[in-house]
Amino acid sequence: MSKTVKVISSLALIRLIFFGGFIAGNMSKADIVKEIKVGYQDIEKSSNVIYEKVFTDIENSTIIDNFIMIYLNAKEIENPNIDLGNPDMYIELNNPNASVGLIHSKVWFVDDGAIIGKRAGESWDRIDFYKTDESDAKYIKEVVDYEAK
Repeated sequence: MSKTVKVISSLALIRLIFFGGFIAGNMSKADIVKEIKVGYQDIEKSSNVIYEKVFTDIENSTIIDNFIMIYLNAKEIENPNIDLGNPDMYIELNNPNASVGLIHSKVWFVDDGAIIGKRAGESWDRIDFYKTDESDAKYIKEVVDYEAK
Protein backbone atom coordinates (compact mmCIF):
# COMPACT_ATOMS: atom_id res chain seq x y z
CA MET A 1 0.00 0.00 0.00
CA SER A 2 1.26 3.41 -0.83
CA LYS A 3 1.75 6.14 1.74
CA THR A 4 -1.09 8.23 0.24
CA VAL A 5 -3.61 5.39 0.56
CA LYS A 6 -2.61 4.84 4.20
CA VAL A 7 -3.06 8.54 5.03
CA ILE A 8 -6.44 8.70 3.28
CA SER A 9 -7.59 5.48 4.99
CA SER A 10 -6.47 6.81 8.39
CA LEU A 11 -8.28 10.11 7.88
CA ALA A 12 -11.44 8.29 6.76
CA LEU A 13 -11.30 6.06 9.86
CA ILE A 14 -10.78 9.07 12.15
CA ARG A 15 -13.76 10.87 10.57
CA LEU A 16 -15.92 7.76 10.90
CA ILE A 17 -15.07 7.43 14.59
CA PHE A 18 -15.62 11.16 15.22
CA PHE A 19 -19.00 11.29 13.45
CA GLY A 20 -20.11 8.04 15.10
CA GLY A 21 -19.40 9.54 18.53
CA PHE A 22 -21.03 12.82 17.54
CA ILE A 23 -24.23 11.08 16.42
CA ALA A 24 -24.31 8.83 19.49
CA GLY A 25 -23.82 11.86 21.76
CA ASN A 26 -26.68 13.75 20.12
CA MET A 27 -29.01 10.77 20.24
CA SER A 28 -28.50 10.08 23.94
CA LYS A 29 -30.53 12.48 26.03
CA ALA A 30 -29.26 13.78 29.35
CA ASP A 31 -31.41 12.72 32.28
CA ILE A 32 -33.09 15.22 34.55
CA VAL A 33 -31.74 14.71 38.03
CA LYS A 34 -33.53 17.56 39.83
CA GLU A 35 -36.62 19.57 39.08
CA ILE A 36 -38.47 22.32 40.91
CA LYS A 37 -42.23 22.52 40.48
CA VAL A 38 -44.04 25.69 41.50
CA GLY A 39 -47.79 25.62 41.89
CA TYR A 40 -50.81 27.34 43.32
CA GLN A 41 -53.93 26.17 45.08
CA ASP A 42 -56.82 25.49 42.70
CA ILE A 43 -59.46 28.17 43.29
CA GLU A 44 -62.34 25.82 42.48
CA LYS A 45 -61.06 22.81 44.41
CA SER A 46 -58.78 23.84 47.26
CA SER A 47 -57.38 20.32 47.79
CA ASN A 48 -55.72 20.42 44.34
CA VAL A 49 -52.47 22.13 43.45
CA ILE A 50 -51.93 23.38 39.90
CA TYR A 51 -48.24 23.33 38.98
CA GLU A 52 -47.66 26.16 36.51
CA LYS A 53 -43.85 26.25 36.37
CA VAL A 54 -41.26 23.49 36.21
CA PHE A 55 -37.52 24.14 36.23
CA THR A 56 -35.03 21.34 35.54
CA ASP A 57 -31.29 21.10 36.07
CA ILE A 58 -30.84 20.57 32.33
CA GLU A 59 -32.68 23.74 31.32
CA ASN A 60 -31.42 26.02 34.08
CA SER A 61 -29.28 24.54 36.82
CA THR A 62 -28.71 27.99 38.34
CA ILE A 63 -32.36 28.26 39.41
CA ILE A 64 -32.22 24.81 41.01
CA ASP A 65 -29.00 25.68 42.85
CA ASN A 66 -30.36 29.04 44.03
CA PHE A 67 -33.55 27.45 45.39
CA ILE A 68 -31.51 24.83 47.23
CA MET A 69 -29.37 27.59 48.75
CA ILE A 70 -32.50 29.48 49.82
CA TYR A 71 -33.74 26.37 51.62
CA LEU A 72 -30.34 25.75 53.22
CA ASN A 73 -29.94 29.35 54.43
CA ALA A 74 -33.47 29.79 55.80
CA LYS A 75 -33.62 30.11 59.59
CA GLU A 76 -35.89 27.76 61.50
CA ILE A 77 -38.69 29.49 63.41
CA GLU A 78 -41.46 28.47 65.77
CA ASN A 79 -45.14 29.47 65.55
CA PRO A 80 -45.25 31.69 62.46
CA ASN A 81 -48.08 34.18 62.22
CA ILE A 82 -49.59 32.95 58.91
CA ASP A 83 -52.83 31.50 57.56
CA LEU A 84 -51.82 27.83 57.39
CA GLY A 85 -54.66 26.93 55.04
CA ASN A 86 -53.81 29.55 52.39
CA PRO A 87 -50.19 29.51 51.27
CA ASP A 88 -49.13 31.82 48.46
CA MET A 89 -47.51 28.96 46.55
CA TYR A 90 -46.34 25.37 46.70
CA ILE A 91 -42.78 24.39 45.80
CA GLU A 92 -41.50 20.86 45.29
CA LEU A 93 -37.93 19.73 44.68
CA ASN A 94 -37.96 16.29 43.07
CA ASN A 95 -35.72 13.73 41.44
CA PRO A 96 -38.00 12.47 38.64
CA ASN A 97 -35.60 9.70 37.53
CA ALA A 98 -35.72 8.04 40.91
CA SER A 99 -39.37 9.06 41.53
CA VAL A 100 -38.32 10.75 44.76
CA GLY A 101 -39.74 13.91 46.28
CA LEU A 102 -36.88 15.65 48.06
CA ILE A 103 -38.65 18.73 49.47
CA HIS A 104 -42.37 19.52 49.58
CA SER A 105 -43.10 22.98 50.85
CA LYS A 106 -45.62 25.77 51.12
CA VAL A 107 -44.59 29.43 50.93
CA TRP A 108 -46.19 32.49 52.49
CA PHE A 109 -44.82 35.91 51.56
CA VAL A 110 -44.60 38.36 54.44
CA ASP A 111 -43.44 41.98 54.66
CA ASP A 112 -39.81 41.18 55.45
CA GLY A 113 -39.29 37.94 53.50
CA ALA A 114 -41.04 34.62 53.22
CA ILE A 115 -42.10 31.79 55.51
CA ILE A 116 -41.37 28.33 54.14
CA GLY A 117 -43.27 25.41 55.60
CA LYS A 118 -41.48 22.15 54.77
CA ARG A 119 -43.42 18.93 55.09
CA ALA A 120 -41.71 16.81 57.75
CA GLY A 121 -43.21 13.39 57.12
CA GLU A 122 -45.56 11.55 54.82
CA SER A 123 -48.37 14.09 55.17
CA TRP A 124 -48.85 17.76 56.00
CA ASP A 125 -49.65 16.93 59.65
CA ARG A 126 -46.17 17.98 60.70
CA ILE A 127 -44.56 21.08 59.18
CA ASP A 128 -41.21 22.66 60.00
CA PHE A 129 -41.18 26.42 59.44
CA TYR A 130 -38.31 28.52 58.14
CA LYS A 131 -37.88 32.23 57.45
CA THR A 132 -36.02 33.71 54.50
CA ASP A 133 -34.85 37.26 54.11
CA GLU A 134 -36.39 39.82 51.80
CA SER A 135 -33.90 39.29 48.96
CA ASP A 136 -34.60 35.53 48.81
CA ALA A 137 -38.35 36.17 48.77
CA LYS A 138 -37.86 38.70 45.97
CA TYR A 139 -35.78 36.17 43.99
CA ILE A 140 -38.50 33.51 44.31
CA LYS A 141 -41.16 35.97 43.15
CA GLU A 142 -39.08 37.08 40.14
CA VAL A 143 -38.18 33.57 38.99
CA VAL A 144 -41.74 32.28 39.10
CA ASP A 145 -43.39 35.52 37.91
CA TYR A 146 -45.43 35.65 41.11
CA GLU A 147 -48.46 37.87 41.24
CA ALA A 148 -50.51 37.99 44.44
CA LYS A 149 -53.72 36.10 43.87
